[in-house]
Amino acid sequence: MRRMLMLVAALASPVAAGAKEPIGAAGLKAIEAKVPPQGWYPDGYYDIRIAAEGQIADFPRDNLTMDWGDGQPPYYDVIDCNAEYVSLDETDPLTARYGGVALEVARLRAEFERMKYPVAVYAEPLLAFEKAMIEDAKAAPEPMSEADIAAADAAMEADAPDAAAEPADGGGFENDPYFRLAQAVEANRARLAPKLPKVVADGGCGAGEGNPVIVRTSPPQGEVLMINAFAFKVCTRKKPDPWDRFACKWNEIETGVDQTLSGRYVYQVKWPDGTVRKGTREIVPSYDDEPKVTVTFKKTGS
Repeated sequence: MRRMLMLVAALASPVAAGAKEPIGAAGLKAIEAKVPPQGWYPDGYYDIRIAAEGQIADFPRDNLTMDWGDGQPPYYDVIDCNAEYVSLDETDPLTARYGGVALEVARLRAEFERMKYPVAVYAEPLLAFEKAMIEDAKAAPEPMSEADIAAADAAMEADAPDAAAEPADGGGFENDPYFRLAQAVEANRARLAPKLPKVVADGGCGAGEGNPVIVRTSPPQGEVLMINAFAFKVCTRKKPDPWDRFACKWNEIETGVDQTLSGRYVYQVKWPDGTVRKGTREIVPSYDDEPKVTVTFKKTGS
């Protein structure tokens, strides 16, 4: 039976803003040596792919293996229930189409590397996974806004409540790209690195809708601009100054009111005296009956 992982991460107290800035253009350029382009990449995809590597470097997953305490050794699940995506609201149509693919490939490559799997174990299966996912993305409908995605999800749940039990292609788990990736990597691991954790495609993800978030500045009257952190990195690859509010898809956030925010963001906050704070922030909303999260951007301190 596939296990249900309810990712309900609630923060009940105010959250102060950190000041770490995202990886810049030079850092993204350096990644190219480790991630060369492939001849079958679609036009414009390579910039997205490199930006995804930078995003995963800035926001690595904490726990890579699962241990259910059932006497079995820990294993590595290629499916991350907290996997990131980017919608049309947050970026350009090309990134909205291929961004999820690039982020997943970057995450998997980085995690295989962090866990010391030999390149020979995962390199070819991961390229095959990436190629399959790109083809799926090419064939997918036009990218949608958050509102359109929510409406489509609601309609899908109403029409077919059990649809999530099988991959969308209806061909069973054996045709799912994650299953094929795990199967190929596991075969190589058993042969080349048998002491490393077993590789599976388990997943079983489920989570509810997060509560609204309140954004504040300390002192008040700060102007808050935010952008999806991955979209910021894609823009960094394409524009000379991604901090220019008109060059990238920056959004002005009204303070003190409910906001629908969840994920990783780059921010810049400007106070009336000209003070500016810049950095990155991961926002995790509360769920169900938990108090709303308050994200506070401070003029001084952390």
